Amino acid sequence: MGRGLALGIVLGVGMSLAPFGAPAQEDPFAFDLAEEAAPEGPFRVSGFFESRNQRFLSQDSFLSNRQRGQLELKFTSNLFRLFASGYGEYDPATEEYRSPWRGEVLEAYGVFDGPSTDVTLGRQRIAWGTADGRSTIDRINAVDFRDPIGNARTSARWPSWAARIEQSTPFGILEGVWLPIGRDRRLPEEGSPWETDALASLRAAQTMGLQLDLDNPDVHEGGVRFSHYGEGFDWSVAVFDGQTDFPLPALQTADRVVLKPERITTWNASVAVGRAKSTWRGEVAYTPNFPLGLGQVSDLTQAIVGWDRTFFSDLYVNVQLFVDGFSDADEEWGGTFAVTNSFFDDATEAGVRGQLLNEGQYAVETFADYEFNDAITVTARAFVFGGNTGSGLGEFRENDFAELSLRYAF
Repeated sequence: MGRGLALGIVLGVGMSLAPFGAPAQEDPFAFDLAEEAAPEGPFRVSGFFESRNQRFLSQDSFLSNRQRGQLELKFTSNLFRLFASGYGEYDPATEEYRSPWRGEVLEAYGVFDGPSTDVTLGRQRIAWGTADGRSTIDRINAVDFRDPIGNARTSARWPSWAARIEQSTPFGILEGVWLPIGRDRRLPEEGSPWETDALASLRAAQTMGLQLDLDNPDVHEGGVRFSHYGEGFDWSVAVFDGQTDFPLPALQTADRVVLKPERITTWNASVAVGRAKSTWRGEVAYTPNFPLGLGQVSDLTQAIVGWDRTFFSDLYVNVQLFVDGFSDADEEWGGTFAVTNSFFDDATEAGVRGQLLNEGQYAVETFADYEFNDAITVTARAFVFGGNTGSGLGEFRENDFAELSLRYAF
């Protein structure tokens, strides 16, 4: 299946489903809104069942046939809130390199709400910086390299055990995060389509007698951020001291290689200015002595500028440009983009999003989501990668895929 054909299929599926979102002549869900709803108790159970099927475009096989069930539990009282989630799945497309069965706890935390202070303890997801797109300070949760695709602009991240405190002041919100055992890193399995070439080579060399040691110390990480939200003007400053997501070569000899995460400290400042339906964003960050591996370091200065706007009622456009400048290494630069629109009473959302980087790198996703009702969602998308040999995204050029998924939420 060619890339162009796959992109056409995704948009075609989304558009063909869209007419079904039109209102019927007789609404079967015409409830009596005057009827008083039964009060909800403090406990709430929700979740979903999902069938996600991803087929390679350049190979005669499936990347994933994941059948997942996920459960979420919530408890709410006047003093605190509790939340827990976990999943179980079966994915026969992965059985060549791991067990097709997998189940894990995702989040499990408690929130203590005070008049001006909130404290959250437990396993949680915390996003700093831009929610969708590139950010220099979004380092609290590590990338889940086993299945790293969130969408074409962002990576999927794995929850961390953390303590978080938020203090409201007349000037803004002061936030502190502490990870007592650091981030929970999940590397790609041996033989996985998401395994990097360098890691695959090292693992293959083990069969030839190479000693490969993965040093993943449970050391603390943490940071502080202050955010101010005003009328049309927001800004924040932050610092995070932690370790790199992916372990780097720390020692290399003829018969032994040691990989371990390296500690870095990132200082960040960001602003956002809103005008009418547009928002302009800027972000700068500085990381001294950024590790390049085998003891080599380079100061890293990063800058991001972005713009987003809603045209008409639903057409949304988002663009970011960035540059990562190293004092003793080649700079990296590029941009991210997203164009989405809603159709047919917002029952269908379709669009394209992705990132373009130097060395010919790109990841582009064309997608369409159709909400049949409040419970059932159908998603179709195509995802393509590109880049020079040895570049980050270029390593996954054979992972282009088309996806069709069905989710039932309860």
